[in-house]
Amino acid sequence: MAGALVMALASQAEIPLPGGVPLSLQTYALFVMAGLLGGALSLAAVILWLAAAGLGLPVLAGGAGGLQALFGPTMGFLIGMAAAASVTGRLAQRIGGFGPLLATFLGGHVIVLLVGWAGLLGMLAPGPAFTEGVLPFLPGAVAKSLAAAATVRLVSR
Repeated sequence: MAGALVMALASQAEIPLPGGVPLSLQTYALFVMAGLLGGALSLAAVILWLAAAGLGLPVLAGGAGGLQALFGPTMGFLIGMAAAASVTGRLAQRIGGFGPLLATFLGGHVIVLLVGWAGLLGMLAPGPAFTEGVLPFLPGAVAKSLAAAATVRLVSR
């Protein structure tokens, strides 16, 4: 339950970036949680967070909630977060060191962004889906992966 609450709070924290792309802390929270709790608990937290959104609670980015928010343009990214929670959480529990943890979280962002991109393909052609739905989020993905790996290493000590 605490993990779902952390995801909800991180979803509300948005930093506006040049070009109009907001940087939320969702994946930062996701990967810190995965690194500290493992795959099963992280996946359970994400599923609970998504269930709360489905019930209409404003727990997604921008205070969104409800079925239209779950099954809209961000559906693929939300599914990607669930998959990344499981995969990165399992991997993070087996590795040590900052470098491997960073690589794991970067790979987790690849999962989120690829599944998100695939979800956008139902609404946009591949090129625009990538340039509008993935490319603007790459710098944030790198920054959040670095921050999450540093946080996990610091807290794990």
